[in-house]
Amino acid sequence: MKSTRSQMLVAREKRSYLFASLCSAIAALCMFYKMFQNDLYLKILEYKWFAIVIGLLIIGNIVHGFFAFKSYNMLDEESDVDTIKAVKRSYYRSFIINFLTPYMLLIILFILMKELAIAAIAFILFLLMIALCYYFDLKPTMKLKK
Repeated sequence: MKSTRSQMLVAREKRSYLFASLCSAIAALCMFYKMFQNDLYLKILEYKWFAIVIGLLIIGNIVHGFFAFKSYNMLDEESDVDTIKAVKRSYYRSFIINFLTPYMLLIILFILMKELAIAAIAFILFLLMIALCYYFDLKPTMKLKK
């Protein structure tokens, strides 16, 4: 029988992955909706970089949401600490590849478009996301012992 502490840990991790998958799906839908609401799809013809970056952001959010939901399904009440750590590592690989990489491309796009104020704000948010995810989610989980 697993301890209450490990059951609470699994419940917290599952809740975190479910929330991440919902946020990714909602973000992808909102970007897609805003693209059509504000006629941004017309700018795709003029700016090829814009189309590539927005497409990568939408697809990256969808794929990251899929991996977050997959991580949610990989954990069950009998999961041990090593399983939780392995799932967390695969989740963060997905986060880096599917979310942070297109987000960094967006920052580069803003710099190339000479929108330095927006690029600076986006870069600060980028660093804030990385720091908060590391210190409040990844680091505490990786320091767990059996």
